[in-house]
Amino acid sequence: MTRAFLMLTLACLAAAAASLGHAQVPGKFDHLRTGFPLTGAHQAARCDSCHVRGIFKGTPRQCASCHTAGRRIASVVMPANHIPVTQPCESCHNTSTFAGARFSHVAIAAGSCASCHNGSSAKGKPANHVVTTASCDSCHRTTAWLPAAFSHTGVAPGTCASCHNGTSARGKTANHVATTASCDTCHRTTAWLPATFSHTGVAPGTCATCHNGTSATGKPTTHFVTTRACDACHATSAWLPARPYTHLSPFYKPHNSGVTCASCHKSNTEMATWTFAAYKPDCAGCHASRFKPDAHKKVDSPKILYTVSELKDCSGSCHTYTNSTFTTTLKSRSGKHRSTDGGF
Repeated sequence: MTRAFLMLTLACLAAAAASLGHAQVPGKFDHLRTGFPLTGAHQAARCDSCHVRGIFKGTPRQCASCHTAGRRIASVVMPANHIPVTQPCESCHNTSTFAGARFSHVAIAAGSCASCHNGSSAKGKPANHVVTTASCDSCHRTTAWLPAAFSHTGVAPGTCASCHNGTSARGKTANHVATTASCDTCHRTTAWLPATFSHTGVAPGTCATCHNGTSATGKPTTHFVTTRACDACHATSAWLPARPYTHLSPFYKPHNSGVTCASCHKSNTEMATWTFAAYKPDCAGCHASRFKPDAHKKVDSPKILYTVSELKDCSGSCHTYTNSTFTTTLKSRSGKHRSTDGGF
């Protein structure tokens, strides 16, 4: 009797499956033919978890028909602390997983965020949040909680540190330039950096007290070697371009624009590099190789020429004498070379 009853039951199930378009070959049935494709976790679910007691007809297709407490089908249901909602499950969830739900905030009234984002129904304001009575959507967006954009409208100037104290909001870093000035003296509400520091009242020559490479950008390792203060060449409005340091040496002569600092300061120091040190600090110290003896006759007959040493300063007139005793001047050249001429 038992065997006959079992055979009869299987026959009934097969007939029911056929009436719904089910294939009668075990494991080969294409559920898509029923108009309800199996996706996500549904693919791994046992048939009888939905088709209870072998009943195929009338199996519900809506999420809430199964995923609600008290239904005949055993399934995961909406928890008691779920956000109050009238939308169907599939508006936020999918069949792969209930986690990572995407809630549509369309039609949610502005300023009503805390009705759900209260720390119970949904994630709310953390304990270390900036003290504020403003609505969540004043700073946060429904697309992402972070980054937040805080409106500083109405915040009194000079009160930045009441929030920017390192706890409620980012504050002054440990390596910040030592100052008692308010944050908004240098920083802006639109962006923390770049900052603009007012050097008004800073004593000349004291730049390195802050520009030491720790508190603020200092002299780089490739900097021109000098003991001068930063403001001897740099301006507070911009670090670059830098203006040349003042030439204090009485031997310095202004040169044409084609001569750069490195033309003389070849060793990257304050001291000029003399190509012909024996003639420093005169012009020949750099230009001895450009001296042309034939152009500088001292006596025509017998032919005697001036030496570099005699005309090392390249200034004054050159006299041509009548004889080798150099007592009588035959003629003199009134011209002289100038450092700004750009050539000799």
